[in-house]
Amino acid sequence: MAQYTGFQVMGDPDAEEDEPPFDTKRYYDYLAECYRLQVARDEVGWEMTSTDRPGDAKVVLNLSCGIQGTPHLMLTHVAIFKALGIDFVATAGTKFCCGRPFGVSGDPNLSNRIAKHSIGRLKTWNSTVNVQCCGSCLVQFYANAEQIRDETGEAPFEVIHMTEYLNRTLKEMGDSVPWVREPRLKRVLLHAEGAEVHETKVVQRNAVIETIGLVPGMEFAGLVQEPTLGAPCGSEERSDNPGSVGHTMLSDISTREYQATQRELLDQARAAGAEAIVTHHHKCTREWSKFGSPQLPIMHYQTLVADALGIDIPDRFQTLWQLDDTESILAETRPYWESWGITEEEARSLVPKFFVPEYEASVPRCPCELEGGGGVCHASTGKAPSAADVDALCKRLGI
Repeated sequence: MAQYTGFQVMGDPDAEEDEPPFDTKRYYDYLAECYRLQVARDEVGWEMTSTDRPGDAKVVLNLSCGIQGTPHLMLTHVAIFKALGIDFVATAGTKFCCGRPFGVSGDPNLSNRIAKHSIGRLKTWNSTVNVQCCGSCLVQFYANAEQIRDETGEAPFEVIHMTEYLNRTLKEMGDSVPWVREPRLKRVLLHAEGAEVHETKVVQRNAVIETIGLVPGMEFAGLVQEPTLGAPCGSEERSDNPGSVGHTMLSDISTREYQATQRELLDQARAAGAEAIVTHHHKCTREWSKFGSPQLPIMHYQTLVADALGIDIPDRFQTLWQLDDTESILAETRPYWESWGITEEEARSLVPKFFVPEYEASVPRCPCELEGGGGVCHASTGKAPSAADVDALCKRLGI
């Protein structure tokens, strides 16, 4: 099986303080490359520089750095805020970096300097609320905002995580939330970390669970249990190249183990009466979604919130991951990379870094283990059978 070498999102709140030096350029270059394969320049609805900014806003939505690997979530967050009528501006990228990756890799002083510079930029909108989409950014910016409060008597703004802010906003709006329809997937299992990672994760998890209950027709079916081989979003940093490219669960498992993991998740969902698994962190969405199938979709919970608000933004990363040849991926992404002035030759070299078509071609897209390799169940984007079709096929084959 081909090895997956997607970039690792650094700076988790539970990271050790003595990690090797953080390779800044390599990390941000990877993010930019993946980002420009998935979103067109004219789709960008967020600020990535600190110059030529628009006027004041009540809320700054800081999308963070790592989320650039799954920019459909950036589009989703912005669309939800617009649908709810929030007075906001969105920011993303290195100009608004929290600096935490530098702190957890051994330079807390640099981390704090970067955070204070970013807070200075974020303050220029004169906002009262700063919404963070990344857990690491939340921890870092909250600490620095409190330090400013201690030094000056006043914090620059409230720092709150996206999960909490969305939950609070929906509750405050009550019956005035512009729900359009019930989400297509109604009963869901949730993957969400807890206190074993960081105390803030408990608050975020509870906010997501409560939000699920606020969406008309959507129901929380419980927390998903990790499969035998571990959580798909679990990763290890490469010791030969610290701070740059990590590897995840997919790096070390066989096709048979991949299918067994899918089967475990499907059996668990069926036992709970769940139609999907949802996550709330961009990295978790990226890695868990690779184990999704027509029978058991895996996605970010805000995709379903957006669905109920009448917003349709497909998971572009998952779509590209499920395409099994470079030419198909190039064709699908052409409007995006061309808009950034990337040549076809450059785009062709980027595709295997993030979507590994050779890997996808070797893995059937359903949890069945069919004789002879299971090619009949392969379901690339645009060719995928429905869940009912897959169930019927498996039943006929006695699986």
